[in-house]
Amino acid sequence: MNSKLFVGLTFYPENSFAKNIESFRSRYDSKFQSTPYLHLPIVPPFEIEVTDVKKLKQELVEELESFFFENTADHVLNFTGLDVQEHKKNKILYLNPLIEEELSLCQESLFDICKSYNADRDKKMKDKKAFLTIARFNDPLDLHAGIEQAKREFQEFTSLAYESICLFSKNNGVWYREADLISFEKPSNTFLHSSPVSV
Repeated sequence: MNSKLFVGLTFYPENSFAKNIESFRSRYDSKFQSTPYLHLPIVPPFEIEVTDVKKLKQELVEELESFFFENTADHVLNFTGLDVQEHKKNKILYLNPLIEEELSLCQESLFDICKSYNADRDKKMKDKKAFLTIARFNDPLDLHAGIEQAKREFQEFTSLAYESICLFSKNNGVWYREADLISFEKPSNTFLHSSPVSV
């Protein structure tokens, strides 16, 4: 029996930018209820044997502890604007993160570990670009209206403070936080700032 998992970066929800995102998602993202936590996927969904989950979890924790060795303060993710990814069935409107080298290296390392546990060898894990989905549309006109609304609501792009790197698991169609692999310190309010950006 397989378990479906992904690894995501979660954020502290208290700042106004996080609240804006959640408000927008609640109106425009059809998967808002099934993916309830504000997060950025850093390892896309994959399947492993249920019996391997505990071992994988331990390996990811050890990797992250050595990677962020006592350096868990003042980590934030900045965003650079809006973008769209088109699929056959729907169009995804997302916030484009500025992935710095440290997070990129961490992401690669976690991806390789998860890939080594991947139960379905024929179904390759997609090496997806990391982004934060805020809306899904089937209709091009709805997408256009959604983009215009997002431009109004996200005139300022700010940063989100890391809360944890988390292993998510799917159960009855809903993603749950299986385990926080590493937690980050809550930042002081003065550390978070906003910056205007053109969309």
